[in-house]
Amino acid sequence: MNQRREEGICGLLATLSPNQRVNEIVVDGFSESVFRFINFEEDTHLAYFREELGGLVVADCRRISLIDFPA
Repeated sequence: MNQRREEGICGLLATLSPNQRVNEIVVDGFSESVFRFINFEEDTHLAYFREELGGLVVADCRRISLIDFPA
């Protein structure tokens, strides 16, 4: 895995505030529509996102290649 990308996405997630608005993430090449960032656990590399209809998306930050934020 590309160490620079891993540090970049994981590092970015570590700076986000809970409930930050997010439109979409791409995990292993697959797009996931999400509504809000919830939390990031640095020790497990897990990022938690809420879907607009209330569902939960959990992703390993090392597998996220894109985070789309609203303007």
